[in-house]
Amino acid sequence: MFLLLLLSTISALSTGLDGGKELCLGVQGKKTALFQISFVVSGFQEDNIEMKFYSPRKSLLKSSLKQKEGNYKEIMTDDGQYEVCFKSLDKYYKLISFNFDFVEENDLALAETMDQMAEDMKQAYRSLKTIQNNQHYQNDRENEHQRMLESTEKKLWWCSAGKMGALIVICISQIYMLTGYFKGKSFGPNV
Repeated sequence: MFLLLLLSTISALSTGLDGGKELCLGVQGKKTALFQISFVVSGFQEDNIEMKFYSPRKSLLKSSLKQKEGNYKEIMTDDGQYEVCFKSLDKYYKLISFNFDFVEENDLALAETMDQMAEDMKQAYRSLKTIQNNQHYQNDRENEHQRMLESTEKKLWWCSAGKMGALIVICISQIYMLTGYFKGKSFGPNV
């Protein structure tokens, strides 16, 4: 599955990924801007995931294999559409939560001339944003785990009911067969 999105105003997103499928997101980038992506994968065998980051010329910039979470930074070298692709390496559904962050060249120049207090405020903001993103990821992960738990409980209930039904049928058939076998036979002394 190939999904193309232009993420200009969205910075954090969670989406599902079916087993064996690929999800690609297009991100409009400017030359010399700093691009940062953080992602977390949850689901069964959550480390069976591949992440790739491509330039507008389709050359591979970053790649990670079998990592359930990651945080990557890259300075963009060209103007155009960059792609971030996630691919499930097994047949199981996964929930991917990710966050994009852009810092343009002008922002980088201003950051170099800020005094220590402004830098501390920026760091505090990033820390709070990271905490907020982590809470968002945990909430999505908890909701997904709750859904899986409810599904598993329902399957276990039906399995137990089926086993109990089978045992009742076996017991009744054994009682019927034994009473039929001993019917008409005498166990008293033969004189």
